[in-house]
Parts: sequence; C-alpha cells; structure tokens
Amino acid sequence: MNRIVLVVHDDPVTRARLVARLEKSGLTVRSAASTAEARRNLAEQPAAVAVCPMRLADLPAERVPDHLTSHHEGMPIVAAIGGSEVDEANALLGRSLEDYLLVPAEEGRLVTSVRNVLHRVELEQRASSEDPGPQDTGSAPFTRPGEIRHFHQYERDILLHALFTTGWNVKETATRLKIGRATLYRKIDRYNLRSFRQRDAG
Repeated sequence: MNRIVLVVHDDPVTRARLVARLEKSGLTVRSAASTAEARRNLAEQPAAVAVCPMRLADLPAERVPDHLTSHHEGMPIVAAIGGSEVDEANALLGRSLEDYLLVPAEEGRLVTSVRNVLHRVELEQRASSEDPGPQDTGSAPFTRPGEIRHFHQYERDILLHALFTTGWNVKETATRLKIGRATLYRKIDRYNLRSFRQRDAG
C-alpha cells in the first residue's frame, strides 16, 4: 500500500517541523513549498495523504484542500490551520478535508491523525479488493447489488452503526473507530446524526 505523506506549506519553518514529526514516527514524507510544486510532486508519484494549510501564497483565491482534491480526487487531506480558520475547516470536513489541526498548538496529534487516515484508506482498499462471491452479493450492509453511493453516505452509515452499537457512547465510539472525539463530534453535527438518536428514542 502507498503510505507516502505529502506535506505542503510555504512557511519553511512550519513545513520542516511537520515533516520532522512525521518522519520521526517512521512515515515516508515528501514536501512541497507551493501548490505548483505539490502538483509536480504528485504527478511523479501519488501520495496516500496530504497535509497542507488552508491557503498558500501561489493560490490566493482558492482554498488549498479544494484545489488539491480537484486535481487528485480521492486523496485525503489533513489541514494545518490557524485559529481563525476553524469555521472554514469545519465547513470542508467530509468534502475536501478529512481532518484538521491547529498549528502549532495541536501538532502533537498530527501523526495520530495521519495514521488514522492511512488506516482507513488501507481498510477501504482491502475491502474493495475482496470478491464477496455469488452467495454474498446481497449481504453488504449499506448497498444493493450494483449500487455505488457517494463516500460520505457510507461514512454516515458507518458512524450511525457504531454509535448505535455503543449506545451513543461518543468516547467509546471514537476509540473503536480510531478517530478523535472532536472529529467525531464534528461529523455528528455535519451529518445531523443526533436526529437519528431522537427518532430511535421516540
């Protein structure tokens, strides 16, 4: 499996710090100082996940996560953002953004976030490579034969299943899904999952 992490940042100090954290954890890391360099880098060799800020100097009118996903569809992105960009990052979760962290305050969880993304991608690749066989055609929990839905519909259903399984214990659900509680709360709000809990209780 491709486990390359691409760090994109135009601040050399921040870029070096992020690269050092990831490399110290044993991950294979490449870096780029601009979106143009990132595109060249990705053209030479795809990355499993990218770490980038919300904006870069060579892309003043567009958000970097949106730009990268438009050119490299399916590549998950973790954003390294400033405190004033939290609302903007929340709006991108589940679209062009997999997760975000505040820099430098939350850099300690960078490796965990990236590893969680890599783990999810690996599970998805493993699941897609398995042939269920004729006896199991109708056994997939979230699809009908021949149906392919948007990824985030699957994510919503997986989160719902996990929350119902744990009795809506958010801490246990986050632990078992290997995601941060803050990330889980954001996804609960994004998919309006509390309404399903109320419906179930009624």
